[in-house]
Amino acid sequence: MLAGQSGADPEYLQELRERLDLDRPLPYQVKSYLSGVARGDLGFSVVRGQAVSDAILARLGPSALLAGAAIALAAVLGILLGVLAAARRGTLADTAISVFSLLGYSVPVFWLGQLLVALFAVRLHWLPAGGMRSVDGASGTIDVARHLVLPAGSLAMLLLALVVRVTRAAMIDALEQEYTTVARAKGLPESRIVFKHALRNALRPVVTVLTGYLGLVLTGAVLVETVFVWPGLGRLLYDSVLARDTPMLTGILIFSASLVVLANLLADVLYRALDPRTGFR
Repeated sequence: MLAGQSGADPEYLQELRERLDLDRPLPYQVKSYLSGVARGDLGFSVVRGQAVSDAILARLGPSALLAGAAIALAAVLGILLGVLAAARRGTLADTAISVFSLLGYSVPVFWLGQLLVALFAVRLHWLPAGGMRSVDGASGTIDVARHLVLPAGSLAMLLLALVVRVTRAAMIDALEQEYTTVARAKGLPESRIVFKHALRNALRPVVTVLTGYLGLVLTGAVLVETVFVWPGLGRLLYDSVLARDTPMLTGILIFSASLVVLANLLADVLYRALDPRTGFR
């Protein structure tokens, strides 16, 4: 690619092979690459003409903003709806929330994003169709927030549906435990039993879901960032696939795997905070 697809000068090709260590044995290439990764050097993108780590850091802010908004939205609404469904088990509200979560889990995220664009951007003109900032020079928190609504809502839907179902199941189990029966026998209000006693113990599987999706949401929002032209890691991954930018793809993969490891560590810390009896083993 650097020398041209055809008719490349053999001397220039040899010079490129020496510069990129492609003339060295494969074990040496692997050792050299892993040594660079240990130092924070993820390689160099010949397509973009910049270090892979610099390109990832430049896109990390927008992706973190999008992922944080999506996870916060899914966590707050998902827990509230899940608690409501469990507390009203067997009622119309429970059925409606269960149907909503089933539809939310089933709808493809890219299709949902296009529907939201068609409705709120094209037909109603309430929100921008894509990008992170307006092209007319407008800037600031409000402008970024308006651009964030549609992609964050699309990205949050799948996680929201999953959190609702997990919270509902965990809350039903918690409300049937002996300590909630004792709390009712003492005459405590049902709202206090639900939110103070049962919810705390039901949050552990919810924490597992949220932290498990943290690393995946941050770098896995390829479809959402592509549909909404959001300048994050997902869009960078998509462009790198089209450009066959192997160093960039490898760097994003390593970065994503590191985020998943950190998310699992965060889950252990949150387990400890929710239940001090849960020690680190």
